[in-house]
Amino acid sequence: MGRRRLLYREIVDFGRRPIVAVGAMTGAFLGSQIALTALRHAKSDSTTMVVIERGVTIALIFAVTWLVVAFAKAIESTVVKGAQAGGNQGHANRVTTQSQIIRRVTQVIIVIAGLVSAIMTFPSVQFAMGSLLASAGLASVIAGMAARSMLGNVFAGLQLATTDAIRVDDIVVVGEEQGTIEEITLTYVVMRTWDDRRLILPSTHFTENPFANWTRGGSQATGSFTLDLDWRVPIASLRAELARLVAASPVWDGRQASLEVSDAVGGHVTVKIVLTGDNPGDVGALKSYVREELVAWLQREAPYALPRTRVEVEQVEVTQDLGPEEVARAAEEIVAKQKAEAAGATTAAARSGADATVTTEAEGESAAHGLGARRAVTLGRAMGRSLLHRARRGGLGPR
Repeated sequence: MGRRRLLYREIVDFGRRPIVAVGAMTGAFLGSQIALTALRHAKSDSTTMVVIERGVTIALIFAVTWLVVAFAKAIESTVVKGAQAGGNQGHANRVTTQSQIIRRVTQVIIVIAGLVSAIMTFPSVQFAMGSLLASAGLASVIAGMAARSMLGNVFAGLQLATTDAIRVDDIVVVGEEQGTIEEITLTYVVMRTWDDRRLILPSTHFTENPFANWTRGGSQATGSFTLDLDWRVPIASLRAELARLVAASPVWDGRQASLEVSDAVGGHVTVKIVLTGDNPGDVGALKSYVREELVAWLQREAPYALPRTRVEVEQVEVTQDLGPEEVARAAEEIVAKQKAEAAGATTAAARSGADATVTTEAEGESAAHGLGARRAVTLGRAMGRSLLHRARRGGLGPR
């Protein structure tokens, strides 16, 4: 009785206007027939009355077509609402998808039948339709080739409905886009993305290309995320905090909430958290909530577990370095040697200036020796200054 009452209510909701239109057109058709009968008895030929009668007949055919389509929608709505009242969301989605496809196919057939019936009211068209049916073989081949893409989408839509590959409210991943199936027609599928965009995909896309259906076997979903933490992270305390968070969350379905160390390489350990929910939307919300709360807990209770970079500096002890006394003594020797080398260089320069009659080869050799001596003096002075500086830092040597 409940479904019957629901059907009556849906028929009233969908068929209120079509019933009024059918009643009006039926009255007009009967009036036109009575008027034509009276004119025939009076042997009066009225062309205007014939045109009115034909127009009323066509309007009546369209009104009846509208009423039948309304009945089909009422039946679809009754079936869908009955399935949704059962409580099984998967079964309700499947029934909704199949009912939509069947209703659309039935609606197309009813509309085509109404149009053909309206056209057949003209006597000249009846003869033309007979000729068209006679050549239906060639016409069907031509029409099939011209509408190959559209017919392919129609058959793909029927295949989606019968095979139950996707259903209304299913969450699917097509390429890089994820969304919810909002509508399935004979030729295309409407998918609503997370940012409320609508992707219009041809039905053949789902029959010719692979896609992921997250709710094919049920709406329950599982999600996970990872945290990179320091080696000193308290795993047991972190696991206890996770249990407290999911127990207080209304979107957790109670199936799984685990925390495991999935990797420990380099300067950090990787902690993986797995969560479940009644649907992917709840899982996404639960992941964000748990991630935020765990980060806040780590900052508040275990800041030492936050990721960090360590640098170890080694102190190398030089065992063969000179002591302060040895450095001072070596500095004094180097200074004395520098003075002696400077005096020798001056004497060599004076001798080379006095001997002006020496050959060219001898001059080049003495100049090379003088340059080498000056370089040695410069190097010695630099070494001496360095050693003196080190000696003074050690508190020894002349200041």
